[in-house]
Amino acid sequence: MEVNAGNLSKRIEIICRTKTKDKDGYETVTDTVVRTPWAQFSRTSGTEAQRAGAEMEDIKVRFLIRSGKSRISRKDVVRYDNDEYEIEYVNDYGDAGEYTELICRRIDTGG
Repeated sequence: MEVNAGNLSKRIEIICRTKTKDKDGYETVTDTVVRTPWAQFSRTSGTEAQRAGAEMEDIKVRFLIRSGKSRISRKDVVRYDNDEYEIEYVNDYGDAGEYTELICRRIDTGG
C-alpha cells in the first residue's frame, strides 16, 4: 500500500486520559499528550455509513499517522481541530509497519 507522506498534513494529539480520586474522593481527569503526529484525516462517506447501517451521528473518521515508539491503545483519545475522538480501532497499515491507522468516532461533548 502506497502512502503519500505529503498527505500527512493535519496535526493531531494522541492523549492518554487517566482518572484518579482526589483526597476528598472526587474523581479527577488528567490528560497527558503522548504524541503530536502529523496525520491524514478522512471521514467515512454518507453512502458508506448507510451501507454499514450506522446512525448519521455515529459516522467514523480515519487518521493515518506514522508509527512511533509510543504505543497507542483504544483507551487513548485523539484531539483534532477542537474535537475529540474515541479510538475504536488501531491497525498497523501496510506490511512495513511504517504507518498506523486509527478508526475513530467523534465524542459528543454535549455543547
